[in-house]
Amino acid sequence: MASSRSFKAQALSLLLCLAPASVLGQTAQQLQSCLTQEGVRTTVSTDASWTSDTASFQLRLPREPVAIAFPQDREEIAIALSCARNASVKVSALSRAHSFQGYGFGNPGNLVIDVDAFTEVSYDEATTEFTYGGGSNVGPTLKYLWDNHGRHFPHVRGSHVGLVGSSIGGGFGPTSRFLGTPLDNLVAVEYLLPNGTIVKAGPESDLLWAAQGAGANFGIILSATTKTHEVPNMAVNYTLALGTVDSATASAALIAVQDYVLSGNAPDELSLRFSLGNSGSSGFFYGDLATFDQIIEPLVTSIRAIVPTANITRQQLPTFWDAEVASTGAGMNSPTGGSLGGRPSLVQSWVVTNDTPLTPEQADALINSYRSNNRTDVTNTGFLDLWGGISRDLTDSETSWVHGGNLWLIRVDGVGANNAWPEDGVAYMQGLMKPFEESLKASGPLRGFPNYLDSELPVEEWSARLFASNFERLQQIKAEIDPTGMFSGYGLAIPTAGN
Repeated sequence: MASSRSFKAQALSLLLCLAPASVLGQTAQQLQSCLTQEGVRTTVSTDASWTSDTASFQLRLPREPVAIAFPQDREEIAIALSCARNASVKVSALSRAHSFQGYGFGNPGNLVIDVDAFTEVSYDEATTEFTYGGGSNVGPTLKYLWDNHGRHFPHVRGSHVGLVGSSIGGGFGPTSRFLGTPLDNLVAVEYLLPNGTIVKAGPESDLLWAAQGAGANFGIILSATTKTHEVPNMAVNYTLALGTVDSATASAALIAVQDYVLSGNAPDELSLRFSLGNSGSSGFFYGDLATFDQIIEPLVTSIRAIVPTANITRQQLPTFWDAEVASTGAGMNSPTGGSLGGRPSLVQSWVVTNDTPLTPEQADALINSYRSNNRTDVTNTGFLDLWGGISRDLTDSETSWVHGGNLWLIRVDGVGANNAWPEDGVAYMQGLMKPFEESLKASGPLRGFPNYLDSELPVEEWSARLFASNFERLQQIKAEIDPTGMFSGYGLAIPTAGN
């Protein structure tokens, strides 16, 4: 016989469809009462745990939800959605709170649904696909897969970071040049939709296509299924250091790296990050040391023609897992994935394609813009991740986020000193990088990266950078799945046509 809880969940699912969006809003205490009466643990701002419950990596943006619910199963998520609907409150899903744009907490007044309890995993021996819960994070999940099945899937460089949020937002990582981004590897996402139904969106479905770039718009992601890969059980860690160089030399070094890649000398198994701070390059080669020495020699020769004292150091790591820890942090070996951390910051990003590589003038503009910071209350960090690799085989229409043929992922962070963000910090950092951004426009429309999106861009700008001609289709899917905008209370919410 079905439990009374099951009958209650079915009734709540029906209520999600029928409850009018115009019901008077409840206070935080009333919303908490709705949830706690149904057995869903909830906190509000007057609770002692509120500070820890609203901890976030992004300290620049406010975290002011009306309440936070901590469901332990799917029925409790359905209850939370029902309470939110009856209170006319928008909803956002929170995993590990690493979003650079604070998307997990969303706009002030949201009901936040913390999915920390949803960390179940399973591996399918027949398909070699791996399913992880919506609350899973990088370190423990990847370690489980490696220790038990000797398999890997691409992920971001942060062991504590949530897998779902980072994957639906792109999630570029060290193995992405030869295995694709985490987003590219998704084969299914399981949603609890605004109307209370559970669906598994698989290949060729509109919902999976939409989730690959805009996934938080459509409901609570209960689980995601990804491809997994066999990888060489070895890697080389390397650094190509230039020392202190002027801007012209740094720009020339960047173009030399790009020429090396475009000439076909960089195999897909080579990861490379060019630092805007010291103009050096570092990364991993997923192979043996002898092969690495052969493939890197043309780059070293080119760089030494610019900086004769450039020095390369490299180390053969004994196992692939050693490379995972080296690239992503000691938290890869921790049951929790490590700690949250945090800082007030503004992230900006741009993507350059193989068809329109950086010109020398654009490289100059990037280096000079980055180095023009003369403030002490907001400092820079920045890099270019070499993309290319198998993205050359992608087209922009394959997922909602356009990223076919990408060559460089460029990121610049402004970080507030002493955990304080200056009042004019956003305008200053945007102005700092404006000359570079304007130079990029000469090559065509700007492209972006969801995880690293500037949170202060207006919708007409971020929609063009991330989704381009795919945006109209996204709007149609949003209107079909979330017509009342329950999941529209955050910065990357897709407006329905006409809104």
